[in-house]
Amino acid sequence: MNSNPTALKLESSQQSAAIAASNPSSETYGSISQWWRSPWGPGPLIGLALPLMMSAGFMSLTLFTDRTLLYWQSESAASAAMGAGALYWTIGCLPMGLLGYLSTFVSQYRGSGQPHRVGVAYQHASAIAWMFVPVYIFLILIAPWFFISAGHAPELVEMESNYLRIVLVGGISVLFYSVQSGLLTGQGRAGIVLAVDALATVVNLVLSILLIFGLGPIPAMGVSGAAAGTSVSFWMKLPIMNWIIRRDQRMRATYAVGISKPWERDMFRRLVVFGTPAGLQMLAEAGCFSIIMLQVGGLGQLPMAATTLALGLNVLAFVPMIGLGIGVGVLVGQHVTEGRIDLARRMVWCALTLSMIYTSFFAVTLGLFPQTMASLYALGTPTERFSIMEPMLVPLLQVIAFYCVLDGIQIVFVGAIKGAGDTWFVLLATFFVSGGSVIVGLILQAYLGASLMLWWYVIAGWVTAMALAFWLRYVQGAWESKRVIENVR
Repeated sequence: MNSNPTALKLESSQQSAAIAASNPSSETYGSISQWWRSPWGPGPLIGLALPLMMSAGFMSLTLFTDRTLLYWQSESAASAAMGAGALYWTIGCLPMGLLGYLSTFVSQYRGSGQPHRVGVAYQHASAIAWMFVPVYIFLILIAPWFFISAGHAPELVEMESNYLRIVLVGGISVLFYSVQSGLLTGQGRAGIVLAVDALATVVNLVLSILLIFGLGPIPAMGVSGAAAGTSVSFWMKLPIMNWIIRRDQRMRATYAVGISKPWERDMFRRLVVFGTPAGLQMLAEAGCFSIIMLQVGGLGQLPMAATTLALGLNVLAFVPMIGLGIGVGVLVGQHVTEGRIDLARRMVWCALTLSMIYTSFFAVTLGLFPQTMASLYALGTPTERFSIMEPMLVPLLQVIAFYCVLDGIQIVFVGAIKGAGDTWFVLLATFFVSGGSVIVGLILQAYLGASLMLWWYVIAGWVTAMALAFWLRYVQGAWESKRVIENVR
């Protein structure tokens, strides 16, 4: 028995701290504000995820604005941007998913008490980014082939090819920006990423208006102008982020960023082994979506334009959830390497609550007031053009209202599972569920005939199946024993 009063007092204090850590309702937090900021409260998640959600929201705002501006010009311009934009996203999924997965390495190295390993991971991720540059250059050269092989009309092929080529030029900078943002996000410094993305969004908006419609000596460039504005805004972010990282003393002193290290084959292997499934999962999802868009495009210009406008509103609900998924993944990765599975689970339920609150707003507005939401596109559009489009657009918004909450839920579960390192399950589940959804759609189309609503019902079923698959994996708990980093020596 310990008779030292000081030791007893210290032991009692440690026991009280342990009770508070294991009991979210403990009165030892003293106040609601202290609980909010504690590991059991939603404060840490909101502090990290909110900037990421807003940053992703800026991306969705950019897509919504560009497509709306192009629709004001013509249905064909909006359709070209949609088709080429979907293809660009498909191309970028693998590298962006792989490189952005650096955030999980950073969070797990921090959680395991090895911050000096962050710089090594960053150095190797940057090297992998360089490996993708020749691939992008090759794709720029063969851009028209994608649309010619899909049987698109010659005038549409020209617009789509120009858009894809210009955006791919900007996409080269996105490779390196994915590494930079992953470095900061993994440290919980999402506010910096938000500020840079916000600035780029403003620049893109101004340039898109000027270059799409023209002003004074600036000619109207239409689809090419929208792509040019996006590409310039992409490239603008790279030097700004590079300057921020270089001037930050903690990067070098704590994380050894910028300090050249010998090549580590095991580090490279881990980045590829765990990051590639994360990228391929995004690729499988985007690839199946592109197939669906090709089927919709085959129905004619108006169905494709209606789909483009519906998805323009869908991204306002969907894309910010990507930021939430990244945020919960970072915190789950940190907590599992700390040995605190209880805190990891707590963060997931906090994220689910935030997701349902946010997406429920869109479910209600799109489901109960679809005509009002559709009328956002009527601004700046001749009445006769919009009157043709509205009957086709309203049912699509109601389908989005059905699945948008489920979409947010599956993104949270995917983020948590990937954050722990269970990336291979995420890949396989996405591949089979997404591929199966497309196959079912093609079979139904063969028997029932091609229709716009058929493919939108397929999308709704796809999202529902994804939410169910990842919920079951989360409940099963295999992710709790996963890690992406080496054991602490």
